[in-house]
Amino acid sequence: MIQPLPFKKNLWRLTGLLLLPLFLNAQNIQISGVVLDDETATPLPGVSINLKSTNTGVITEADGTFLIDAPADGILVFSYIGMKSQEIAINGRTNLEVRLLTDAVNLSEVVVVGYGTQKKANLSGAVDQINTEQLENRPISNLSQGLQGLVPNFNVDFTGGEPGAAAQFNIRGFTSINGGSPLFVVDGVPYDDGELNVLNPSDIASISVLKDASSAAIYGARGAFGVVLITTKTGKQDKISYSNYLSVASPTVLPNPVTDPYIFLRIAELSTNNTPWDYNNYSDEEYLWAKQRSNDPSVESVRLDPNNPNQYVYMGSEDWNDYFFKRNSFSQSHNVSFSGSKDRFNYYISGNVSGEDGLNKLTTDSWSRKALRSRLGFTPRKWLDIENNTNIYQTDRDAPAYSLPNVYDLRPVDVATNPDGSWANTDAGRTAARIVDGGRYTGTTYGFQTMNRANARLFDGLLTLTGDATFKRIFGKIHQDGRPYSIGYGPSDTRLEGGEGYALERRTSDAYNAYNFFATLNKSFEKHQFQAILGYNQESYVEEEAQARRDKLIVGSLPFIGVASGEQTVDVEYVDWAVQGIFGRLNYILDNKYIFEFNGRYDGTSRFPSNNRWGFFPSVSAAWIVSEEDFFRSVSGIFSTLKLRASYGSLGNQSVDEYGYILNLPSGTTGYLIDGDYRRYIGTPGLNVDPNNYSWEVVQTTNGGLEFGLFKDRIFTTFDYYVRNTKGMLAPGGELPAVLGTAVPAGNVADLQTKGWELSIQLRNKLQVINKPLDYQIALTVGDSKSEITRYPNDELLFSGAYYPGQQIGEIWGLESDGLFKSVDEINQLDETNIIPWGALAIVPGWPRYIDQDGSKTIEKGISVNDPRDYVVIGNSQPRYRFGADLNVSWNGFDARVYFQGVGKRDYYPVHYLFWGLYQQPYANVYPQLLNFYRPSDDSKSARSQHSQAYLDAGLDRANTDSEYPILQAWLADYRVDNGLAIPQTNYLLNAAYIRLKNITIGYTLPVEITKKVGVSRLRLFLSGENIWESSQVSKTVDPEAIATSYSNGGAWAGYAYPFQRRYSMGINLDF
Repeated sequence: MIQPLPFKKNLWRLTGLLLLPLFLNAQNIQISGVVLDDETATPLPGVSINLKSTNTGVITEADGTFLIDAPADGILVFSYIGMKSQEIAINGRTNLEVRLLTDAVNLSEVVVVGYGTQKKANLSGAVDQINTEQLENRPISNLSQGLQGLVPNFNVDFTGGEPGAAAQFNIRGFTSINGGSPLFVVDGVPYDDGELNVLNPSDIASISVLKDASSAAIYGARGAFGVVLITTKTGKQDKISYSNYLSVASPTVLPNPVTDPYIFLRIAELSTNNTPWDYNNYSDEEYLWAKQRSNDPSVESVRLDPNNPNQYVYMGSEDWNDYFFKRNSFSQSHNVSFSGSKDRFNYYISGNVSGEDGLNKLTTDSWSRKALRSRLGFTPRKWLDIENNTNIYQTDRDAPAYSLPNVYDLRPVDVATNPDGSWANTDAGRTAARIVDGGRYTGTTYGFQTMNRANARLFDGLLTLTGDATFKRIFGKIHQDGRPYSIGYGPSDTRLEGGEGYALERRTSDAYNAYNFFATLNKSFEKHQFQAILGYNQESYVEEEAQARRDKLIVGSLPFIGVASGEQTVDVEYVDWAVQGIFGRLNYILDNKYIFEFNGRYDGTSRFPSNNRWGFFPSVSAAWIVSEEDFFRSVSGIFSTLKLRASYGSLGNQSVDEYGYILNLPSGTTGYLIDGDYRRYIGTPGLNVDPNNYSWEVVQTTNGGLEFGLFKDRIFTTFDYYVRNTKGMLAPGGELPAVLGTAVPAGNVADLQTKGWELSIQLRNKLQVINKPLDYQIALTVGDSKSEITRYPNDELLFSGAYYPGQQIGEIWGLESDGLFKSVDEINQLDETNIIPWGALAIVPGWPRYIDQDGSKTIEKGISVNDPRDYVVIGNSQPRYRFGADLNVSWNGFDARVYFQGVGKRDYYPVHYLFWGLYQQPYANVYPQLLNFYRPSDDSKSARSQHSQAYLDAGLDRANTDSEYPILQAWLADYRVDNGLAIPQTNYLLNAAYIRLKNITIGYTLPVEITKKVGVSRLRLFLSGENIWESSQVSKTVDPEAIATSYSNGGAWAGYAYPFQRRYSMGINLDF
């Protein structure tokens, strides 16, 4: 571990220095006034007014008026979204009228960057700012939900719609074969992805996304793949705010299998008739019962077995989606905040209570959050600010231990409950029993975080010294149990199943400490502006986990360790890491046209051996504001802004195991019984890594950017192109003789290159409609990236290796389809026996046929890029052209938002039950699209007479030689053997691109003349919908976002996700 530097004494000395000279402030005066739109002369509510270089500030009322106490010689800074900021000297005046000019893209807005702020116009790196007003006006309890599609190449994915689900984040595409995600920094404190769930979206003041190495380099190793800076609100205007929403939700997309019992039985039996393993066979009595149920659903679904009257038999026709999933799931959220500023004090205190109900229809399935945040500021002197920022929260998850997506594979002929109310002796009955009676999962997380910060502005603001200390503690408590459940086999035959049960308790404790000290120098004279930052950062983290489990519950209804008598196990884990860094930034602006910036950080981490622990990560950037040049003024009426940017930086990635470089002695329990006991053993150390070749992955990024605005920036476009090289990725170092008896040690032996671009276009304007200003804004974003392995120890380019040089990440190799075999003669002309699943299925007319790429008259799977046989690249699973389209309109108190989001290109080859049904294995469901399978001939007249009307209406009794799907053979798509339909092929490759209407919100703010009569400064009512509509080739089966959650092919079971939710909300925003 890195040894902490002796900073504690220095911390106390610095704090004493900052607090020493506590003298009286200069005499304040009270200033009133109004802020107007310069174009329309209408009042502007919500304008931020700050006393420069202090935390003192207020916000204008709904009629544009304000009241603030400030020194007679002070300077007030007026800022408002869409308007140019202004600084106005008070000069002893007590009444002001301020007119703000339109600034369509907020170039004068102050943007939060690493360890400071900069004007948006002065940025030389790739930095995007998110309009947090959109988050406030959207009813979401999870901040991540509001970030999708707002910034190009800032990719936000969810693995499912489970209550409280955390998102997966990525900036600018595939990062490393070892993973790597953005660094989130909330008020200067690093957060993990999952911790964003504890943030109340209503508390957020600003969000900045730092994409390139130039903007992220000041965070060193933690910021290799981008940084997201989140700042919470501070106290300004004296205000009490309350907001809430109530919502109802239902699943977006669910698998929709055939529920007709006769069709299911016939197709299920047919699927194994065409194989050597004739598993599915049904009697004439079962077919007759299924036909009766098909023609008349009122016929009973449960009977006594005529061969065994003590047992039930079943013939269901169930839509299990309706049985297990709610169509109306309720959620709610309530927020209240108190803020204000008076003399030397400012405060912001907020509380939030949120609850999300899941879609489980049979039992409790919920997530909740309780959060309290306080941000207190004190200015004892004009040059000194002291701040405390504290956050306390609790989250709770209560759900069945059995996963809800398991219901997707239940067959329609099952029944869940017997006539006596007991759980049925079917897969559906057991699933329901396990969900309701088979055990629970309850998890509670408690979090506490506090930061103390002091800012000292010396020499009339020339030098600012900042010191802060953060302490964060997170405690987790998890209970999980498995309980026996009862299954009714017959009227008097109920049996316990599910084993003897168990109880598990887990406790976790996370401790994070961070200290920052930095100095900021600001100097301007004539045409020159300098800013320099130099600082020190130290972070340490310790995680402890203890878990105890005991089997064999004495009483199933008491699932606790103390009421169990079986084997007991205890596991304890300990993880720690530390980082230290010295960072700096030098920014120079000449004549408001030429911008130069250098960022650097010297970082050390405990994750690497001591000889490779430290690294220096620099970046440089420059920008040229062409529109400020004299020669550009002739076209400034059209081209109002033109700016060119370029940057280069080198960062380190430390996303590796905390102790990966330490060679350890493995231990375990033998499988042999010796003297009546299974003995423990200690093995030989493995060569996990080469300690001499194990260090940082180096991430080098080159970025070029263009910004241009038209017609006073009412149309503003930003374009960036980047190349990111990830070098020295940790991977197996090469082949070793098998006699060595160990795996190949890993080293920094692989490289990756990612190229991409991103585009955002914003149109913002206002019109007069019925003598009222109508403001509208259209924002379009799109981003793309492609990644290629440039170095990897696989010289023969084998497909069996994890990667190979020249490989495009996500590429899908497979066979090129050539229809179906129509005759035995066609089969004899092309040998496909090498790709028969299990080597046992028969190739018959209706079997898939493929193009013989190498002319060998034999279809074979490829071995390598150099010997692909009949393999070709048929697609790529990487998400491409991610986009967002956002339309906002406001007029006369009404506001509306329509927001689309999606992926423009992505290929996906399915391999599991939800897409292949009985082709996968004979235990699966039948899906409507799969009924279009190859049938060589019509059924006989006698066979037709036995079929149900539904079977006849579906045309399943007729030949179908021009079908979409091949002859129906169970196991033909069995993913376990990677043959047959499990081999990716062009005919069944799916387009997983999608477009989704993500949000519609309509609101109305009552006129202030009405609300002020009851002491209310703002009252807004709104209706909103989330995930309203989607379109995709895969959305007939699964939600398209369930596919687009991984930077691989989605995995064998992509789509087996907790259902995403279509949510409709109503609520209020209320200010006093």
